[in-house]
Amino acid sequence: MNAPATPPLSPADLDAMAAKAGEAAALLRALGSEHRLMLLCRLSAGGETSVGELAESLGLSQPGVSQHLARLRAEGIVAARRSGTTILYRLADPRAAALLRLLRDLHCPH
Repeated sequence: MNAPATPPLSPADLDAMAAKAGEAAALLRALGSEHRLMLLCRLSAGGETSVGELAESLGLSQPGVSQHLARLRAEGIVAARRSGTTILYRLADPRAAALLRLLRDLHCPH
């Protein structure tokens, strides 16, 4: 697959990218786990979901899912709310949602 040519970056674009490179790298590090990516894909497809539902749908342990969600929550990528005794998670970062859409378009058959 050939990627379309992108126009060269201007000096101003490079300066803007340099100012945001750390932020972009932090987001990519947070997404840099197969399990976290799958959790986010599941959240982007189904809205609010509990840890138990996520664990069951992905075949992961609840403690493992909780650890991944804690990392994503600390980075502001997911948000949580309590409903009775259940904590429901949702995708909260539009940058992560955009990256997930791009990854889906690149890697998932249609």
